[in-house]
Amino acid sequence: MNLSRSLQPKEQALGQGKFTANGVVVLDKPTGLTSHDVVKEVKRTLGAAKVGHSGTLDPFATGVLIILINGATKLAPFLLDQEKSYRFSVHFGVETDTQDNTGRVVATHPCVALSKGEIRRACSAFVGEIEQTVPRFSAVRVGGQRLYQLARQGVHVKPPCRTVKIKSLDLCDLNWPEVTFEVTCSKGTYVRSLGVDLALHLNCNGHVSKLRRLASGRFDLKQALPLEQFKEIVEKGELGPRLITPAEALADYPELRVSYGVANNIRQGGSPSSTEFFEPKPSLEGPYRVLDPDNKLVAMVAKSGQASNGGHAGEITFKTLRVFGLIS
Repeated sequence: MNLSRSLQPKEQALGQGKFTANGVVVLDKPTGLTSHDVVKEVKRTLGAAKVGHSGTLDPFATGVLIILINGATKLAPFLLDQEKSYRFSVHFGVETDTQDNTGRVVATHPCVALSKGEIRRACSAFVGEIEQTVPRFSAVRVGGQRLYQLARQGVHVKPPCRTVKIKSLDLCDLNWPEVTFEVTCSKGTYVRSLGVDLALHLNCNGHVSKLRRLASGRFDLKQALPLEQFKEIVEKGELGPRLITPAEALADYPELRVSYGVANNIRQGGSPSSTEFFEPKPSLEGPYRVLDPDNKLVAMVAKSGQASNGGHAGEITFKTLRVFGLIS
């Protein structure tokens, strides 16, 4: 399928304020903008009915921001679940109230310069499952209000804790008092908190001075468009080759293939069983992406158990997590 050719007529409708294609675009978020700011800018540029993202970046952060357009906004929960990688720098000796370089300095305690060996040993202590305290300046709700709103009002509440997984944490560069790291981690990880906790583990304090998302799931900076370049591409009507289909966006999930008839049944609310899938058989845990013969995304499903009375021996039943209609 020639994606560029198939989307060209829809892109020509931009002058009329309508962009009806469904898909994913990977942007390189600039510093100073919130993720919501970028979403609004994309929506305005395209004239699309719906635009969303899958994973917030702090305003001071840059890097991979996955933008979901029109029907692809339904992909958000499945893309959010995937691990992410970041490069970040910790400035040792200076503590801020936001844990980053946008905050107010609340303490200064110069630290003795640390060696690479000491820092690497500290990194190893954070690999695996760890408990984090959510930053006071974050969008998490406590008592119905965002923590950052309470913090700005001077209201002190105890932030919640959460368990996250650090897959890897490596020292990249030592230029004391600034040290640069790369981390690959689970969803929900606060890199600001990780940087501050790492400094405390080294009997120092600090804040995250730089933060750049290198990858989110299967998407990385090689695919990411700067926001201004994205606008230029849209103006030229050349977005088609850059638009990732919903089926491609979820390619990290195992796939199950169905006939047109089964696809229509699922889209109308039916629950599939393992006897209705073509090869490969559903041997993995899932969730699974269900594709029709045209490689269009039908649904995301998960195993719900073995068939009850009346089912075939060894038949597995599935629950539908989300249906995607006829989006390509």
